[in-house]
Amino acid sequence: MQRSYGKAMAWLAERDPAAEVLRFGDTILRRAGLEARSNRLARAYARLGVREGDLVTVALPNGIAFLEACLAAWKLGATPNPVSARLPELERRAIVDLAKPALLVGAAPGRYGAHACVPEGFEPGPEDGDGPLPDRVSAHVRAMTSGGSTGRPKLIVERSPALCDPEQADSGMRPGGTILTTGPLYHAGPFITTWNQILCGGRVILHERFDAEAALAAIEQYRVDWVLFVPTMMQRIWRLPEAVRERYDVSSLTRVMCTGAPSPAWLKRAWIDWLGPERIYEAYGGSERIAGCMISGSEWLEHPGSVGKPPPTRRIEARRPDGTRCAPREIGELYMLPEGGAGSTYYYVGAEALTDAAGWETVG
Repeated sequence: MQRSYGKAMAWLAERDPAAEVLRFGDTILRRAGLEARSNRLARAYARLGVREGDLVTVALPNGIAFLEACLAAWKLGATPNPVSARLPELERRAIVDLAKPALLVGAAPGRYGAHACVPEGFEPGPEDGDGPLPDRVSAHVRAMTSGGSTGRPKLIVERSPALCDPEQADSGMRPGGTILTTGPLYHAGPFITTWNQILCGGRVILHERFDAEAALAAIEQYRVDWVLFVPTMMQRIWRLPEAVRERYDVSSLTRVMCTGAPSPAWLKRAWIDWLGPERIYEAYGGSERIAGCMISGSEWLEHPGSVGKPPPTRRIEARRPDGTRCAPREIGELYMLPEGGAGSTYYYVGAEALTDAAGWETVG
């Protein structure tokens, strides 16, 4: 049964209030605690002017407060806009100018003019109770930020509403399972997978930043069954001395998902040889979610270098500079077409989509 993100969390907390949601360092966050805290924050945010349909920019480091702020926004029917807490001031101001958020979490009050701000460590007032809130569904589940290598900052606002079935898992996760998140939560991959796991009743082991040996230690200690790595992380783990790598029991892993950059063939083979092809997966896609591919290690061994095929409802083709389709194995620019056509999965704030007359799009 589909529920709003807020109601999904409330339902999970009611079923098992003491169940762990998150471990961050020595701190354990349980369902009842996340539910109560996010309700209090939502009331505080509402007093500051946050309404259904608004954007809430979250500029906090990896940690419990980041997750509480996002859930509070969803409970009001608003959309979280996660950004790096370490952004240079010029870039942050550019994002605030684009997003025009009703609230910026992680900045001193008054720092951004008329935009309401609360600092890191903000506490709701005594009047902000932790009881249930009216159910609201955010029309846009998230608004990720892109910039740097792709040019000036822009927002990628997803058109999907913040709805989920808390009894159904995604991408090989499992209800009640445990995932490890070592990447920054302002990146789409870690953000999406962390919330997918929490909202299907699972547990997240969250690290402030990636450390190769610490990741292996966490997998062993908490019996992690699912993890998202980018190739750089996988390479750093593989470059550990073999004696260090073999010191840890990682047999609990059922899926290692690689994404974020092309995975070198030698690295993919090394991990397949280490853990077995049935555990290694690679995904390709963008925050726009126009289309994407996924491939298992077993499939990759049959088609080395591939990232798989898109689902039947979405199409991808490589094109030459003149717009014609590339031949097999010819290098070109990827164009994608989602089931609902151009603009059906996202919209930009601060940029224009690169779309042809037939609705095919490229993200460059």
